[in-house]
Amino acid sequence: MTPVPIEQPLRPNEASALAELIFQAAEGKVLNDDLRARMNSRIANLNLESIVPYTGSLAKDPTHVSAFYMAVDGVHNGKTTQLLLYMAPASAPFSSLFPKPLLIGRMRPGGGREIVVNAIPFDAYAHDHIRTFAEKVDKGFLPRPQGALPAIAVGNRHPEISLPATFEAFRSVYKNLGVNLASTSQLSATREMTTDAALEERDGEDPMTPGHTRVSIKHLYHAGLWAAIRSGWREGYNAEADHFIVSGASDADIAISMEATKEAIRQASGYTKFTTDTSRMFELRADVRHPSPYADTEVEDRFAQLFKADDQSWILEEFSKKLETAAGTFAFSPLEIQRLAVKFGRSIQANIELFDTIRRVKQSSGLSRTFDFEPSIDEAETLTTPAELFFYMHWLKSHGRAAQLIPPNLGFKKRQAYPESMATLEEYAAHKMWPELLPRVQQEFGGDPIAELSARVKDLSSLARHFNGTLSIHSGSGKQAQVLNAIGRATSGRWNYKISGELQLQMFDVMSEQPEGSQARALYERMVGRCNAFAAAGKFGEESALAAKYSGSYLGDAAKGRTDGNLFLVFWLGNMVGSKDADGRFFKRHIDELPVEIIKETQARNTKYIIWLATQLRA
Repeated sequence: MTPVPIEQPLRPNEASALAELIFQAAEGKVLNDDLRARMNSRIANLNLESIVPYTGSLAKDPTHVSAFYMAVDGVHNGKTTQLLLYMAPASAPFSSLFPKPLLIGRMRPGGGREIVVNAIPFDAYAHDHIRTFAEKVDKGFLPRPQGALPAIAVGNRHPEISLPATFEAFRSVYKNLGVNLASTSQLSATREMTTDAALEERDGEDPMTPGHTRVSIKHLYHAGLWAAIRSGWREGYNAEADHFIVSGASDADIAISMEATKEAIRQASGYTKFTTDTSRMFELRADVRHPSPYADTEVEDRFAQLFKADDQSWILEEFSKKLETAAGTFAFSPLEIQRLAVKFGRSIQANIELFDTIRRVKQSSGLSRTFDFEPSIDEAETLTTPAELFFYMHWLKSHGRAAQLIPPNLGFKKRQAYPESMATLEEYAAHKMWPELLPRVQQEFGGDPIAELSARVKDLSSLARHFNGTLSIHSGSGKQAQVLNAIGRATSGRWNYKISGELQLQMFDVMSEQPEGSQARALYERMVGRCNAFAAAGKFGEESALAAKYSGSYLGDAAKGRTDGNLFLVFWLGNMVGSKDADGRFFKRHIDELPVEIIKETQARNTKYIIWLATQLRA
């Protein structure tokens, strides 16, 4: 045990009063949410100044029924320290779960029995302590697979800021709508995040390098546990390692990428949902919608090159059958089968290999072996048809690797509203490989893009249910209420709706709205300048040219899908977090030091947005 320091992170007399109240209220009783809630008002009467308690975290020690843990903030000389308090009678055996705790004091509150109060570091980076608490003290905080439940999958690019707001939103939704939509701790595992080792090597000079959030795969998982514990969220949530991306211009490159992806999966052993992305292995020229599609003979030749004789026989035999689903009957001609197999076959085979890696990692994790599998096809350049979705998911299921979450390409763009008229749709779809979209909207839906989207979502959702899966909607940030309502109706309430960048953009909104010359406003302006400088150097590839197309630093009206803002910054400003400021420090470090009022306003907007999403999707 660490001796009492000269300056403590909280007042011992207040810790003593808090401990005594907990003993009076909870000793010898079953801990539940009602008891914890009743304790809130009693704690308020203590008028604590140096302790901010998180009552929902209260848990009993597994070896001594009279010893308790609670997450708190210690406040001393204007500094806040995030801690886990251990409160026990002096007669209780010493707890070995958290070695070398800080002794706050041995006290006799009210002249009664002697108690001991220890403090354990418990911020979002105290990974060992967080994991010990969740795995050894209160397993109710561990994530769980989502399965068929609806959920809003919330990407947290600044987890220490947005995760507390996320759980607050889910609690409000649970209370008012009666449904648990919690799916959080979500980021792309090989794009926004990366391994700890790769993060250490990142110098911040390439904004496209994986890990631009400065958040590692392991850290996001532990930050999710930390936020769930402090919020008292035991209702269950899905922790998603999103988009394990496999890419490469050659077979050798793909093999290297596969090994790196498998290592990332090993880093994600605690997560309960895995989204793989092998869409870069699609052969788009096998699709007749491609501007220069393969001829029939080329498709036949490529089919023979890609697959062994036994695989060819299985593919042709399996998909030539008449296959019945609630969404319709599928019967493919030999040429249709070959085109679909050439387009998707290598991607599916890679997903089978990744599924097996996930299963092995989960089996050896020491935690739950069950997980949700989401093989992403939403990154395709083409809109997903029912025939394609059936082909892809049936192949996986036939090989014993069924998907629980099924993500098609619906034509959504990240952080942007969906068109509501033919005029906006024409501009929106320009340069996209969606030749069928505009004629279908005009001819079959009277020029109403959202009516066409709704019908398409309904068909795809029916197919997802055929495979006992849930339709997963990607790039959900920025979509307007009309679109959300349509998705809720078209899926009959069974959806997985993903957002990511919007919570970060709301933080940037708050920073940009501060007075000129303020710390937060100056930081925002430096990030904008750095982003434009990277664009001038061509660091964003072809999209670097977009910086010259837009002017100003306004990110647009979030309620209108930000279409009136600088869309270059909307998409790329977040990547600056993993780059360095003029002082040589990563922008992430500066964001971690934002004034508390900026953080609170950001969290309020994050919470409000998630509640709004849930309300619209459930309308």
